[in-house]
Amino acid sequence: MNRNTILRLLAYLGAVVLLACLLSPWLYFTGNALAAAGILPFLENFPFHRYFSRSVQISALLLIWPAFRWIGISRLDQLGLERNPRRWHDLGWGFFIALIPVILLGAGYLFYAVYKFRDNPAPLTFFRILGTAGAVAVLEEFLFRGVLLGLCLRAMPAMAAAFVSSGVFAVVHFMRVAKSASPSVVDWTSGFGQLPLLFSSAPPWPLLGWGMLSLLLAGLLLAFVTLRTRSLFLAIGIHAGWILGQQGLQWIARFRIKPPDALLPWVGPNVVSGAVPTGIIPAAALVLTAVTVALYLRLRKNEA
Repeated sequence: MNRNTILRLLAYLGAVVLLACLLSPWLYFTGNALAAAGILPFLENFPFHRYFSRSVQISALLLIWPAFRWIGISRLDQLGLERNPRRWHDLGWGFFIALIPVILLGAGYLFYAVYKFRDNPAPLTFFRILGTAGAVAVLEEFLFRGVLLGLCLRAMPAMAAAFVSSGVFAVVHFMRVAKSASPSVVDWTSGFGQLPLLFSSAPPWPLLGWGMLSLLLAGLLLAFVTLRTRSLFLAIGIHAGWILGQQGLQWIARFRIKPPDALLPWVGPNVVSGAVPTGIIPAAALVLTAVTVALYLRLRKNEA
């Protein structure tokens, strides 16, 4: 392993957190000023923990290029990525390959009354979910499979890089500050006060374990397709299909089992903003997706 690259990667992650702590109060005060002026009124009740979460994402993007230069990366092919002549083909097929098992899973949930239809789902919510699926898929695949996996490949073998990047992908999804943990009074040091609370919104055990399993399986599949295609397009399509399917289910129906872990280990409620399913049956759906993706990659190779 390249010890120097690992240390610099850890330094980058630390710098992201530090910048987020410094940046989040500025964003909070700016957002409140814009809301008070009537320019962006929807920001009026935005809690501080959400500004901190956005600050982490902004910091990660702002520091990527300096980190690349520091580590010695000037081209994307140094991260294992190449130009993909089949990019739109991969994007579309990845989306449907991921979406169909989620639809079948949701249909089974509704048929067996694990979920119950909502009375009046807001129609416009679908467009928000659609936009979220596209934006989150692009951002997370760029950060986790483009940047993190690529940097790990410079420091360790491909299998280890896939597991490390997927493990980080799983853990980061639970680094969310609970709504109740937002400070009542925000000052310039409030960002640092969020650090001890980073996992305060994590679900209790065993839901946490099942959520981690789902995210680890998903991360490994996305890492696998990125390594095989040397491109992010297939992974972006798969990721977007998963988000649209899971959040779409949450939009039209609600989990009705009380207590929530009564059906575990087979089925549990979705966690992490309603987008990560828990239990053996959802894990089996991920495995089915992986098998379908493997068949697609075989056909793709034969057509090349």
